[in-house]
Amino acid sequence: ASIGSLSEFLKWWIVTWLRGWADRLNSLHVHNVTDILKGPDLPPVNCDQEEDFSELMSRNIIGSSSADPTGKICVSFSCCRIPKQTTDWDKLLRFGLVKLDQLCDNDYSLVYFHHGYDDLSKPTWKWLATCYRGFDRKFKKNIKAFYIVHPSIKLKLVFKFLKPMVSIRAQSKIVYCHSIADLGNYMMLDRLDIPLEVRIHDKNMRGAQSMVNITSTTGMNYFNSTAFSDCTPAAAEVLGYRVFGGFLSDSDTVPPIINDCIRHLSDPAHIREEGLFRTSGNAMDLKRIKECYNTGQVVDFKQYNSHTVAAVMKTYLRELTIPLLTFESYPTASQWSDFSNDVRDSLCRKLLENIPASHYVCLRALVLFLNQVVAECSYNRMDSQNLAIVIGPNLTWSRTTSTTLADINNINSFTQYLLDHPHFFERPSNTAVSATTTTTEGETVVS
Repeated sequence: ASIGSLSEFLKWWIVTWLRGWADRLNSLHVHNVTDILKGPDLPPVNCDQEEDFSELMSRNIIGSSSADPTGKICVSFSCCRIPKQTTDWDKLLRFGLVKLDQLCDNDYSLVYFHHGYDDLSKPTWKWLATCYRGFDRKFKKNIKAFYIVHPSIKLKLVFKFLKPMVSIRAQSKIVYCHSIADLGNYMMLDRLDIPLEVRIHDKNMRGAQSMVNITSTTGMNYFNSTAFSDCTPAAAEVLGYRVFGGFLSDSDTVPPIINDCIRHLSDPAHIREEGLFRTSGNAMDLKRIKECYNTGQVVDFKQYNSHTVAAVMKTYLRELTIPLLTFESYPTASQWSDFSNDVRDSLCRKLLENIPASHYVCLRALVLFLNQVVAECSYNRMDSQNLAIVIGPNLTWSRTTSTTLADINNINSFTQYLLDHPHFFERPSNTAVSATTTTTEGETVVS
């Protein structure tokens, strides 16, 4: 009897809630659901870059990080950080558009933390429609994945209600994450700014035992981390695992996976591919390639397109336990705009001298190869600036703090400086050890 009563109550609640929606639509004189999004009477959104958003900025409602293992910028939105009750939704929309305009010129992922929404004074339907229309086409086109963390039943019903208006391609980008652990399957949690309120909510929902340790300062990433839960990093290295999410070896040779990618992409048919390193690869193929490398299987890149192979290289660099440029280089790279041209050359040389030989060798092979990519920019449209934007965040990050937009811009500028000055890598190694990349047949790939 109790189960039947609960079922009847849920039916009553859903019907009542949907009727409330219908009343709100009628109040706007909407005869068709699509009128909400395409109605001609909605005012345009005027964004002033000089408007004072200092209060909203201080709350970190919208953040950016290098948490996406595929190399895309990760934009996060936290409902719990929106001012309660007195929300100026129009100003919030303008602030959001200004921030996205700075972040979303290239592919990006969006992580939406829904917890805290119920405490807000709700926006009107008209505002939601204005919000939808206010987003430039590039925002909708460049978003590659939309992760909704802790979605409520109401939110899911909203998306189900709007489903007829949304393209199948757009629907495929939406991923529901019912816990932070779920989000960890797609994002490197230690690089993502997750509000404390959200963490506490997640702990209360899942229990302390399943709480993900996202405050770790070890530099370890959590992308697919459960795959190696039964072995230590050292044991995994011995067994041949953790090609992704592992360490560079102590040898003075280029990692085989980097070697494989360079050899494949150096072919003119691939290196001239438009948008190389910028265009996303196939996610399923990327996952399959990672599994092959982590289990010691041979990978034939001829089966995959150029963008997927480029994504493999970025993902490998991004998932290193210690970044290629090491944690120690982060302060210099993230403050690059503070240094004058007179000291940048010496700073670069000092930084390269201080990184381990194995890191230098790999970095050298990478930079020399990327210079080949730049040389073909008339075909692939990837000059040093464009390459730096997609490669830079994969080279260094902070061990303890999340990366801000200003930090990312500086790291990209530093990366471009390295690409524009290949003379830093004239000697094979910072320890005078040859770092030439060769194949098993003796073929030289990067000299």
